[in-house]
Amino acid sequence: MTYNGYEIRAVPHQLADSGEWTGNIVILMHRSDKVTSRQFSTSNTLKTRQEAIKYCFAFGRQIIDGKSENCTVAGL
Repeated sequence: MTYNGYEIRAVPHQLADSGEWTGNIVILMHRSDKVTSRQFSTSNTLKTRQEAIKYCFAFGRQIIDGKSENCTVAGL
């Protein structure tokens, strides 16, 4: 998904012990001849892969908008 000039990639991960999913994302910034990226993860768990993907995109938008307390895209 592209959002405000960044690309957000959802990388959900299923937990072996519970079968639930966590939200992991990669945020990329494409510049003329260079791509930079930063990886983020959350400890939140979700019941399904679809819920985790949806959460990943919402989490990524929050980070890009500066609404996440501990995460920032500064330096990308």
